[in-house]
Amino acid sequence: MAAVLQAAGRDLLGRAASLLRAERRISGSGGARCGPVRPGLPVPISSPLAGLTRPIRIKEPPKPKQVDRWTEKRALFGVYDNVGILGGFHVHPKNLIQGPRWLRGWRGNELQRCIRKKQVVGDRMFIDDYHNLNKRIRYLYKRFNRTGKHR
Repeated sequence: MAAVLQAAGRDLLGRAASLLRAERRISGSGGARCGPVRPGLPVPISSPLAGLTRPIRIKEPPKPKQVDRWTEKRALFGVYDNVGILGGFHVHPKNLIQGPRWLRGWRGNELQRCIRKKQVVGDRMFIDDYHNLNKRIRYLYKRFNRTGKHR
């Protein structure tokens, strides 16, 4: 029984392959065609793709190039960018920043900035501004302690 089924399957596959070749000649569409959805796995005989032996092009990824990361050009990239801006290293970049003196060349989040402002100029602030600054510090302190990656 199994031998009869195998013979019938081979016969059907042979006819399908010849029909495919005829269809290809008629359509005349050159170029690569798509192969089975899952190449390498058997396709059921009832499938329209049964017996199709299409060459599947598989592109290989390009080989990684050996690059010397420490050539003189790469090693010295950007070294003298600030010479034209600063004029021969006579002025430090933080002195070119416009803004309050207590913020020049300083980094930090909003809570740290408000605390620094309170320490530096808090005694010279108007009462309403000082009160609003304290409210902002209280709010940010609660928020930073309840949420975020810094808990």
